[in-house]
Amino acid sequence: MQTSHLRRLLTAGPTLRHARPGRVRSTVERLARIERAPLHVTAATVSVREGLRREQLTLESPVRGGFRATLLSPEDAGPGPAILVLGGKNARLDHLTGESAPDHPDRNVAEHLARAGFTTLAFAYGIGGGLDTERLTGRDEGALLAHAFALTGRSLLGALTGDALGALDVLRAHPLVDPDRTGLFGHSLGAAVALHTALLTEHPLPVCAAGHLGTYQMLYARLLTGCEGAALPGVLEYADLPDLYAALAPAPLQLQYGTADPYLDAADARAAAETVRRAYTRAGAQEPDILELPMGHGTHGAHAADFFTRALAAPTAPPAPVPAQRIRFGVADRRAVLDRVDAALASGVLTQGPLVTRFEELTRTWTGTPGAAVASGSAALEIALRVLGVAGRTVLVPVNTFFATAAAAVRAGARVRFVDVELDGLGMDPDALRTALGRYPDTAAVVPVHIGGIVSPALDGVLEQCDERGIPVVEDAAHAFGSALGARPAGSLGRFGAFSFFPTKVAVSGEGGLLTGSGPDDLEHVRRWRDHGKSAVGSTLHDRPGGNWRLSELHAAVGTVDLERFADTLAARRALAAHYDVLLDGTALLRAHTVPDGTRSNYYKYLVCLDESVDRDLLKRRLRERHGVHLAGEVYDRLLCDHPYFTQDTGGADRTGAYPRGRWFARHHIALPLYPSLTHGEQVRVVSALRGELT
Repeated sequence: MQTSHLRRLLTAGPTLRHARPGRVRSTVERLARIERAPLHVTAATVSVREGLRREQLTLESPVRGGFRATLLSPEDAGPGPAILVLGGKNARLDHLTGESAPDHPDRNVAEHLARAGFTTLAFAYGIGGGLDTERLTGRDEGALLAHAFALTGRSLLGALTGDALGALDVLRAHPLVDPDRTGLFGHSLGAAVALHTALLTEHPLPVCAAGHLGTYQMLYARLLTGCEGAALPGVLEYADLPDLYAALAPAPLQLQYGTADPYLDAADARAAAETVRRAYTRAGAQEPDILELPMGHGTHGAHAADFFTRALAAPTAPPAPVPAQRIRFGVADRRAVLDRVDAALASGVLTQGPLVTRFEELTRTWTGTPGAAVASGSAALEIALRVLGVAGRTVLVPVNTFFATAAAAVRAGARVRFVDVELDGLGMDPDALRTALGRYPDTAAVVPVHIGGIVSPALDGVLEQCDERGIPVVEDAAHAFGSALGARPAGSLGRFGAFSFFPTKVAVSGEGGLLTGSGPDDLEHVRRWRDHGKSAVGSTLHDRPGGNWRLSELHAAVGTVDLERFADTLAARRALAAHYDVLLDGTALLRAHTVPDGTRSNYYKYLVCLDESVDRDLLKRRLRERHGVHLAGEVYDRLLCDHPYFTQDTGGADRTGAYPRGRWFARHHIALPLYPSLTHGEQVRVVSALRGELT
């Protein structure tokens, strides 16, 4: 019997029990596969009756089409707390809102909460009356819809949750609603929708869930009362129903269940409630309000109203911090990565396979020249310098760059000497380079760096001097994927261009790098060096001391997905930088660093120079502690010559007085948060916080 198979599967339970709440939320997001789309109010009719203001709305969704909703509020209400009300599977909209006499005494919960002083919004689920009744032949329409959604890899619960998220945005935008004081109520199927909606909102929301508690094993295998739209396909591999409620912590939570509810098992519900209570305690959150009531499959409206009165007396949550960095892969992108990883695992080719080849092809759009994928940006630099044979000679690098730039030259056997920067494009200063070349006639390579994603116009002066002397140039373009100087992409101006795809960069693969080469045999040399110096692909002979600098197929799976969306990433970063330009105009004691004419920056960093009177460390601490604004790391706050490893002789220069431009920049700049998921509201918070601390 297949029931035996099912019981075995259900008994196994979640494999990730007690996973962190963030992991549970991300799993729910992936399994729900919600097609987020804004809802628009296309029709509204307002009436007042028996002390309540009623708005009959038509909400238009590009995913679902039009559907009905009703907003209720006290007749004389001003902006105040509001609740999205999600009824059970068979709850009709007019019953929830009291427009018609409820078919059960507690069904009109939206009306009850409105009379308690809340603005409420309820909408029609659309899981009844949409299919041909003759062809249904008595079957349940919701069950058929659930099966049809499953054919597409989606779920009915995901569709309902998507509608609820859109409706929540509509509710928060209403003039009678304080958007910082909103909550979710749900009964039965609606409780499942409320739970999953709360798990997918950015900020914690109070949730009251009635008639939906227990374990999935009890609801779906023993009692056989579980609704087909109340659980996500595959969720039990990761979390049981109590785990989902537990992941809401620290949001205020009320769970109602009846001892006479035929759809639940009281002992199972009680044990599930205890699991939730313990999880809230571990999280240091206020204990959930768990009510075991002498009722059937219903709702206790008075208890719900009391809960929301307490939970919404103040804003539901303080503004979330603005992080310095936020990497976000949406559900579609994550599924694409997982599909590619799965294909790699199925093929058994886990490194240097078709995904790496695809990764290399995609990069060429932005580098303008072929490249070979390697394990990291540091590996790219070291390989380039080894190909050039710098061992025993001098390599010149800017004094203001990441340690890896110089360390790669050291590992390749070179002596490293430093060159000051110019302050317009933050590149290597051509005049300082001329002096250094005269001082170090054995220079084997020059490594300019595109700081913050800016390809400095001064680079042409660097290239000209090196060309005159026959010295190869290796561009450290770790910051500059997608940047350009005029029509020339970063990485295409020197003999080699080295890129990084570390998680903090503008394009990411987890770990990974790329080396572009302009010489006819350059990339062939790179491929040999990256694979332990093999004399040819598949050979067991080695003709150079290469290393394990390969990029894996698993990292390339991430990288190819990210590169396929990179045009949007780049456009978003540039638009956000332009918005910062406007917001910062006129701010005292700082100036935004102006990108030089002719340069197309990717805005890896949005750089701001502070007045010399400003204590940078104090400013950063106050922004973090007082405003929740975290600044990104500087580029860089210490010159290479000040690092302990390089405190040896740097060519006769007095370090404390040398490199004045690099030292000034290192001491006086900050980098504001900038990433594609940064909102305009968060940018306003950043700039407002800066102004508040600098006045």
